[in-house]
Amino acid sequence: MAYFLGKRGQDDLILFRSPTTPTKETHGHLYTAVIGPFRSRVGASYFARYGRNNPHICTADDAERLARADPLMEQAIVEESMTDEELAIALECDAQDQAEYSTKPTLPLPVHPVAWQGTIKIQGAISCLTGLKTN
Repeated sequence: MAYFLGKRGQDDLILFRSPTTPTKETHGHLYTAVIGPFRSRVGASYFARYGRNNPHICTADDAERLARADPLMEQAIVEESMTDEELAIALECDAQDQAEYSTKPTLPLPVHPVAWQGTIKIQGAISCLTGLKTN
């Protein structure tokens, strides 16, 4: 199944998959234009980020080739090879890391500390499944 980018607004591109080539009849109610087909989510994502007015990207194959060579796309390439379960675990771990290392306090502090008689309990390290095969 190929990947496509559906255009809704001026700079609004939506990634979607379709078993058939989108037409005005099948996808016209959703998008004003469709770009693709792309072989992978990585190529489509790369085109969505860097393809506009880029003379080096003339075809979907150009986007695919440049995406695979770009070190900034490494995470997307790794995620592409993960199963749905592995990806869900990785995204959950990432969200936990973001919450743990966020500079914003997760609990609101009282305005008058004297009025608050409890103690703040610091949670230790959040366990996260490791050992995912990434290559």
